[in-house]
Amino acid sequence: MTQWIPILDAHAGPRYRAIADAIAEDIASGALVPGARLPTHRELAWRLGVTVGTVTRAYKDAAARGLIDGEIGRGSFVRERRPSGWGAVTDTTNNPIDFGLNFPPAMDQSEAALRATLAQIATDDHGPSLAAYDPAGGREAHRASLARWLTANGVATRADDVVITAGAQNAITVALMALTEPGDAVLCEALTHPGFKTIAARLRVRTVPVEIDRDGVVPDAVESAIRLNRPKAIFLIPTLHNPTTATLSAERRGAIAEMVARHGVPLIEDDIYRAFAGDDAAPVPPPIASLAPEHTLYLASTSKHLAPGLRVGALRVPKPLRARLVAALRDTLWMAPPLMVEILVRWLADGTADRLTQGKRREQAARTALARAHLGDWLTPAPTSAPHHWLTLPQPWTGAEAADALRRDGITVADGTVFAAASGAGRNHVRLALGRPEEREAVARGLRTIAETLAENPNLAPSLDREVV
Repeated sequence: MTQWIPILDAHAGPRYRAIADAIAEDIASGALVPGARLPTHRELAWRLGVTVGTVTRAYKDAAARGLIDGEIGRGSFVRERRPSGWGAVTDTTNNPIDFGLNFPPAMDQSEAALRATLAQIATDDHGPSLAAYDPAGGREAHRASLARWLTANGVATRADDVVITAGAQNAITVALMALTEPGDAVLCEALTHPGFKTIAARLRVRTVPVEIDRDGVVPDAVESAIRLNRPKAIFLIPTLHNPTTATLSAERRGAIAEMVARHGVPLIEDDIYRAFAGDDAAPVPPPIASLAPEHTLYLASTSKHLAPGLRVGALRVPKPLRARLVAALRDTLWMAPPLMVEILVRWLADGTADRLTQGKRREQAARTALARAHLGDWLTPAPTSAPHHWLTLPQPWTGAEAADALRRDGITVADGTVFAAASGAGRNHVRLALGRPEEREAVARGLRTIAETLAENPNLAPSLDREVV
């Protein structure tokens, strides 16, 4: 590839940090691919007009973020194992308290429901064999059930609108495959789901970060980005945004719906956290898809509110795009596993899905109360049943320093920079996902440890090598 030279004009702050930020941004966009060799310290210093020490410090910063590796005698290279999905957190093998991976709380009722449903399936007449091939996109009876589910979410849906996928990550993958070619631009929030970034990079799609504030993505920034970049798609998480927990207002949703319709840009609306958002006193606004159904690919899935091992996603797809989505699904795994879809269909029909979701909402609310008690003003305001929380670190902590220090204490958190689509975003934050510990007491113990650790000076804490998985 052509020798990489960073563009620093848009990066504020010290030069070493601007260089490290540029490395992060170009990795996220796909401009720097895994294994790419970076210029030598001396060569980059000469090209940028900075000291060799500045470049050395920049590469050290990038290595600390898990972005690059240095080999004596060979140089510096982009890491082969890049920050990627499922929370993009450090290795949890020796960490008894995992606040990194975004799991729903484990509950005995879930296992009991699964055993009962499997027993029913073993004896019932369920039509075509669940061990045979289904049509790509799912059998009609399954699509009809999931269409009713999406309609209940606020998006009028027919069976023919639905493409069934093997979870949300598979849905994002086939959507990007269907909508983009290598080099195309896709807009996303400045902080976004790491799994989206990973897939975009693998498909050689250029991610364009869009400004967000405490209320979510900024519509005026979306409009400007559309005009400047001519994107082939937009990826947004409007409800309980991952990682910040922001939920877009009805007004902002309306503005974005008008934009995608006017510009003809498909929107991928990731709505997998809706089950944990809002309550009777403050209901969640309807999905953007309800306002621009012909321009929105609407995604719901089961992993966050039922069970992460139940890999079922439902995509509501505009009719002109359906054939492309089904073809992309066939190219990846042919079909979602019919047995898993059958389990979900039965749970939706007999009330099990709603009962399990309400139980997990109550447990998440109890864990949120613990987080507020221990971490107080450091937490971004979020609904009581939110599955994850965005923690603003006290000065002078950074997300990387906090993640390292907490790992030493046996706790995994997600460094805020792994969510960054824009350089520098999330630097002073970590995300806490409170669902994975089985016992509430472990949650409380972990939160106490976080509060105690962050009260210390990070400059006095020993550094650890970080591995992002």
